[in-house]
Amino acid sequence: MKSKLFRYTSIFIAILMLAGLFLGAMTSRSAAVTPPAKQADTLASSNGNVSAKQAPGWTAATKAWSKERMLAAKPYPMNTPSGERAIDISPDVADGESGFKPSSLPMDARNAAGAEADMGVLSSPSPLGYSFPAPFTRYNNFDAYTVFPYVTVGKLFFTQYGVDYVCSASSIGNYAIWTAGHCVHAGDGSQNGWSYDVVFVPAYKNGNAPKGVWYGYNLWTKTAWFNGGALKWKYDMGGVILYTNASGYKISQIVGNLGFAYGGTRIRHWFQTGYPQGSPFTGKWQVINTSSYAYNDTSMGTPYPVGVGSDLTGGSSGGPWIYKFSGTAGSTNYLNGHNDYNYGDYREMFSPFFGTAAYDLWSTLLSDTAP
Repeated sequence: MKSKLFRYTSIFIAILMLAGLFLGAMTSRSAAVTPPAKQADTLASSNGNVSAKQAPGWTAATKAWSKERMLAAKPYPMNTPSGERAIDISPDVADGESGFKPSSLPMDARNAAGAEADMGVLSSPSPLGYSFPAPFTRYNNFDAYTVFPYVTVGKLFFTQYGVDYVCSASSIGNYAIWTAGHCVHAGDGSQNGWSYDVVFVPAYKNGNAPKGVWYGYNLWTKTAWFNGGALKWKYDMGGVILYTNASGYKISQIVGNLGFAYGGTRIRHWFQTGYPQGSPFTGKWQVINTSSYAYNDTSMGTPYPVGVGSDLTGGSSGGPWIYKFSGTAGSTNYLNGHNDYNYGDYREMFSPFFGTAAYDLWSTLLSDTAP
């Protein structure tokens, strides 16, 4: 009897020890890939911004994107606000403080050949804006995509409400990339509206990923965009925090990052870059549209979105408006807008004005981290 009792007791103790080892291993494994819960909770809502991490059941990218799946992704439709366009040329509408944050080269420090020469010719802003339709110049990127600053721009693949889409995005520093709000959330006030299976392919060219495929860890947008409503377009901004690559490098270390300009005058000239895929474009190539400040969209109150001449289509959403374009880094290559919406006429493009709201989101993105 004692022998049998001893045997049962020994088996029970062995089972408890095995369970403890299993749970300990699982805890250790989880801690290796998940940042502290306290950090995620702190960053879930900050400065009028909202994070996907607070959404019940939302998870980071999990399903692999094959080349075939990328090619089949649909361009996110170019959004059109309800109501009529209301435009006005008022270039200096105050919106808080202004400032400039420098751009940075990637670790390999390669520069875009000839970009400095182009800058002098193409970066002269219009004096007072333009009436509709505003002029623009558009061309396929004829340089190597893997040189700075072109390498900072890429295609953003994601799934939203079960449909695979593609937008454009750009590296802005640390673990972060910038894009349009509608590329990370549907802007419908629902926790189910968050995009998922988000990946970024910098310097994408005709199905090739020379700088790798980077998986999304967290998403951010403005609370005003998340909640929806007729005025949400002026807050249609978003960003993605990316995992490090297999070698432990951050996206900004591999491709560099654009600087950031906010506030100040609207009389500027931009290089609007992205991957338009709606007809007549194919999404295979990086396309650059150059144009100057034309007018404001006054239909939704201040801060008025900024309008320029452009014929870029769906898929270019979120692509950066680069101010002071150059092949060097520092006081150049400022992110100062992005391709966002039009009123159904593909001769114009609007961007949210980059003022206080944009700067708060940029700051939040650069403070977030990923494994």
